[in-house]
Amino acid sequence: MAGKLIKSSRTGGTSQPKDKLLCDKCGVELEMIEATFEYLTRSFRHKVPRCPECGQVSLPEELVNGKISDVEAMIEEK
Repeated sequence: MAGKLIKSSRTGGTSQPKDKLLCDKCGVELEMIEATFEYLTRSFRHKVPRCPECGQVSLPEELVNGKISDVEAMIEEK
C-alpha cells in the first residue's frame, strides 16, 4: 500500500474530521488521479488515490474486490 490513513481534525465550526491518505515515500497527501491498470492483454482506467509526486497508488478494497477481480476472472475464462 502506498499510503497511510491520517486522521486530521479541522478547527472551528461544526466540520467533521477529515481522513486523508499520505504517501509513505513522499509524505504528501494522495490525490484522486486516473491510473491505467493492465492485466495480460486487457487494460482499464480508474481514478484512485495517487501520489502527485512519485505516482504510487493506493488501491481501495472495493476496487480490488470489484472491478479488478471481475476483469481478472473474465480474462482467465477465455
